[in-house]
Amino acid sequence: MPISFVGRRFRPDEFDAYLGSISFSDFQPEFVTLHHTGAPTLASRPDGLTDQHLRNLLAYYQDELGWNGAPHLFIDDRTDGIIVFQRLDKRGVHAVSFNRNSWGVEMLGEYDSEEFNTGRGDLVRDNAVRAIALLNKRINATPESLKFHRDDPQTNKTCPGMRVQKADMVARIASGMNQSPPPDMVSNATPWKVFLSTGLEIRLVHMVGGRPTCRIKELLTLIRPGGSYALNTSKTKVTWNTSTGNVKVINVAQIDEKGSPWGFLADIAAAARYKVQVNGKVITLTKI
Repeated sequence: MPISFVGRRFRPDEFDAYLGSISFSDFQPEFVTLHHTGAPTLASRPDGLTDQHLRNLLAYYQDELGWNGAPHLFIDDRTDGIIVFQRLDKRGVHAVSFNRNSWGVEMLGEYDSEEFNTGRGDLVRDNAVRAIALLNKRINATPESLKFHRDDPQTNKTCPGMRVQKADMVARIASGMNQSPPPDMVSNATPWKVFLSTGLEIRLVHMVGGRPTCRIKELLTLIRPGGSYALNTSKTKVTWNTSTGNVKVINVAQIDEKGSPWGFLADIAAAARYKVQVNGKVITLTKI
């Protein structure tokens, strides 16, 4: 069965009107799942997603992957940056655990590394917030019903990117729906920060199950230069051969869109013989 391709662009007001024409029978969405494209990146699409780009994505999903569904929306940084990719009243394919009862929204960009709160990423974010607020209103979903792809227990991806934070997005969506964000989301909005004892900040930190994670190779190269790394075939462990000939094995928490493994900060620090000190939401790594 072919994907029910639409390929239409909307400004937020136009999208609101379009949503009013949608009815549901065999597919009933209950929430929105948010993604980033990873590839293509913002840098590779300086003018956003053209009609040909959308056709290329359709061919990729339908012909190469053999899918009969796709993400429902794509979002880019244009003023008409809300793109209905496939019919909203049909089940899509975007996250294994959430396909059955959620809309899939793909933001153009790779937000493990590209900026999300400045420049073009800021525009993508705002378009995504407007679109999700309208989708939520259409089905009477709450702002905190939002799922990230990385919330799916059947994935180890970082999608929609480490620079995209749930509390911030929920608060923005709540504002777009003229609601107050849930108190627990507000209290958790302050990000964790990680520093070396020298004062150098480790900027790219992500929480998994309430525990901070970092890119394994990136952090170890910074605090213990040299050595080599090997990811096992099941992508669950990294073997680190240190520059002094020692062998350490570190568990993988997630794999990002570039295929780089992330591990729990405590595990990485222990392998490198660093002590972890926690003060509120500030972590300091000190060499033992």
